[in-house]
Amino acid sequence: MKTLLAALLSLAFFQTQAQSDSFFEDMHRFLQSNVKAGLIDYEQIKEDPNLMNSLTQQVADYLIAGKNPQEQKAFYTNAYNILVISQVVNNLPIKGPWDVDGFFDANKFEVAGRMVTLDELEKDILFSAFPDPRLHFVLVCAAIGCPPIADYVYAPDSLESTLDQKTTEVLNIDWYVRVYKNKTSVSKVFDWYRKDFVSDSTDIKDYINQYREILIPETHSMDIYDYNWELNDSKSRFRY
Repeated sequence: MKTLLAALLSLAFFQTQAQSDSFFEDMHRFLQSNVKAGLIDYEQIKEDPNLMNSLTQQVADYLIAGKNPQEQKAFYTNAYNILVISQVVNNLPIKGPWDVDGFFDANKFEVAGRMVTLDELEKDILFSAFPDPRLHFVLVCAAIGCPPIADYVYAPDSLESTLDQKTTEVLNIDWYVRVYKNKTSVSKVFDWYRKDFVSDSTDIKDYINQYREILIPETHSMDIYDYNWELNDSKSRFRY
């Protein structure tokens, strides 16, 4: 009896692991095919949505219980990104996410058996469990104002190094951190989520300078530039 139970538990483990591996592999293939220079080819996805639909179904069916923290963090990050992309594709043509009523705060999706909005997935699940400011630079927001999208999956085994790599990349982009002669302008992300980046002894400049190749001068004042909510479509006139 014990041998049979052990065999069943082992089978369940390998089935669950196979499901996990398939999700991350499929997500990587999807991004490789549809992300172009940091933007998304939404029309191409619309023409053949099979892989996208498979991924959203995998997000719905994902067995999160028992997964280690890194896998949970990677799953929720990728789940958020594919749900943003699928909502855009399913509502084309649009000029940006605000053309869709309830895009972030009302429309619900199934994630590992739970019905949640994108805001709930981001704030109540992902950031609640993993309060990591670097996640702000890898989540897809469907707008030009968000950082260039990676054409690779955020995989559990390499997640921490990849988050560092992507954060470093983003915070050294000239248009994202705009360093002028006497001041520096930064994304509204640093305003909306200020508490994620500051502490009693550090400020926004300190956080950014951790990742900068050329530091923002101490003498610079800091302000916030307007967020560009135009759709981050590879067919856009905008180019990173």
